[in-house]
Amino acid sequence: MRHRILRLLGVPMMLLAVLMSGCTAGPSNRPAVSVRGTTAPPQRFTQTPPSNPPLPPTGEYDRDSLPWRDCTDTIGTALGRPSPRRVECTELRVDAMVATPVLGNVLRLDLSRIGHGPAPLVVLGEASGEPGTVRAARLAQQLPPALLDRFTVIGLARRGTGPSEPLDCIPTTTRNQIIGIDPDPDRTEALDSLLDITRAAIQTCVQDLGETLTTITSMGSADDLERLRIALNAPVLNLISSGEASRAVTDFLHRYPSSAGRVVLDGAVDPTLDDVSATEATLLAADAGYTAFAADCVARGCPLGPDPRGALVSLAAALRRSPLQVGWQRITAGTAYQAVLDTLGEPQRWPQLSHALASAREGNGTELAALVAPVVAKQRGLPARFDPALATRCNDTPTRVPPERAQQLAHQWQQRSALFGPLFAARLLWCSAWPVPPPLGRPEGRALPPVLVIATTGDPVSPAEGARHTAQSLPSATLVSWQGQAHGALPRSPCIVDLVTRFLVDASIPRQGTLCPP
Repeated sequence: MRHRILRLLGVPMMLLAVLMSGCTAGPSNRPAVSVRGTTAPPQRFTQTPPSNPPLPPTGEYDRDSLPWRDCTDTIGTALGRPSPRRVECTELRVDAMVATPVLGNVLRLDLSRIGHGPAPLVVLGEASGEPGTVRAARLAQQLPPALLDRFTVIGLARRGTGPSEPLDCIPTTTRNQIIGIDPDPDRTEALDSLLDITRAAIQTCVQDLGETLTTITSMGSADDLERLRIALNAPVLNLISSGEASRAVTDFLHRYPSSAGRVVLDGAVDPTLDDVSATEATLLAADAGYTAFAADCVARGCPLGPDPRGALVSLAAALRRSPLQVGWQRITAGTAYQAVLDTLGEPQRWPQLSHALASAREGNGTELAALVAPVVAKQRGLPARFDPALATRCNDTPTRVPPERAQQLAHQWQQRSALFGPLFAARLLWCSAWPVPPPLGRPEGRALPPVLVIATTGDPVSPAEGARHTAQSLPSATLVSWQGQAHGALPRSPCIVDLVTRFLVDASIPRQGTLCPP
């Protein structure tokens, strides 16, 4: 059993055109506005107020402390195109339970690195997205040379997300069943079925992995970051996190404040909400995201016609009557919604989404199947994303929603979003049979280094209010916002890229509340 556990678990100069204008009009408490354009004079950023600690040095790491190997081709496959930069990979071995390590209970985490800068810049991605190893390689291709001269970009695949030891305890067809369930708030059969399927799947995971399953947490990732710092022989880790990974990084800040260098949180999730409230906030953000997609679709003359929202509603109704079959994948209304949710945060993929929905409307579900495939099945050498995303979500919250409450919320949320309300309410049941994690204390009262928190006003996955609350919860944080429509601002907004580069390279902290234009 132990060997099975271990096998399963481990897991362009465009910037020079970005000119800043810090002018404000009206009362002094209005936010600074960063403007791109050739007529705006360069603007120095406000330095750290005297009451805040200064940004720590970026530090240097030992390039030879781990046995790195070339993996450019492997990462290129995962990226879906050849990597223009050399990528090296290695593994980090960590104790599954740092507080009470058990002999032999070691997890292998995948690492990647790009560049030759002396300081480490660690990229941590979401458990539900591509591994940090791939995210780092993708981000490094779009960052300015000044940043890559100072830093080596290092990607860390979180527990269960990398190919070395993926979390893979739910059968592929079961994952497809779970995401495919699309509940009718007036009928309980779908909720009952969802609860039965998820309970059986989770029981299998518990039987296979035991208590190790409960170590796949954001707190565990925080400890892994400290192990990585030690392994790199670095005084501090400089960090960029995406979306939900903010939980792991803020835990790292609180647990190991002296180990944190310059930290950027892009699209941080709300630390003040329980799972139900956070789900409701994400539901509303997703609905607003679809409205933005629909407006773009109509403007482009996309194949969904003049009413993309109505087109999705009609497609879902048709799939409820007659699901499509693509190989082993059954394409249901839930599958279509999953494809939408997986794509709303990436506007560059909106044409692909509209074409996939239109094709399904004509009876061809192949493109919808391809959009959801990374969630449920191994793709391009990477494990399915469903299992580690589920484990991390359920282990990070003690909230367990009973079916009766989910049914009630399905009716309430349908009034707020006819598209996604019942679906989001039903998915609260995904964690119902998951072991409830023990309460985890967080050290308080420790001085933290300055942190840059980025909010995207139209983020359909991590609502901007979450980033604002994150900044409020960190006394040393500075909040900046991009008035864009995507999940995360890096590297989409040149203005944000400039702010981040100055923060990381020059130790320049922007004014609190600075706005970047769309």
